Amino acid sequence: MNQTVELPQVSEFMKRHLVEVFETMLATQAVLQPQARPPHHAQRVTGSVGFAGENVTGAVYLHLSAEFATRAAAAMLGLGPADAVGEAEVNDVVGEVTNMLTGGLKSWLCDAGLPCAVSTPAIIRGASYEIEAVPEVQRECLVFQCGSQGLIVEIHIKIN
Repeated sequence: MNQTVELPQVSEFMKRHLVEVFETMLATQAVLQPQARPPHHAQRVTGSVGFAGENVTGAVYLHLSAEFATRAAAAMLGLGPADAVGEAEVNDVVGEVTNMLTGGLKSWLCDAGLPCAVSTPAIIRGASYEIEAVPEVQRECLVFQCGSQGLIVEIHIKIN
């Protein structure tokens, strides 16, 4: 059964799903910030996972400040505040959380009649970069707050 899927439905799913993933995996409460300006991070870590099928393509990007990414990695790995967390561990955790977010979206799309598969996670690090959607791809940015830290989940999707 191929239901009609549109960006607002995808966005509503991701709003709920991100909250669940952050509570379960990071023991952190993520609160959607309606009409908020995306946080500016001097240094950030972005996880990226693509998805593609015959009638749908896209990607999910999870943008975290470098500080928040390190704290999230420590939480997911069960480390204390004094324990050192290396760049490789941070990359692994940000990639895995992005993979969980995209995997949930993939399952939701498959249930809606848009079967697809996901790519392996990739990591982008730096301060001055922006992800641009190619023509005909719809883009949604959702801003969340986790305590004092902001994060962005960006969804790019093209439904044929």
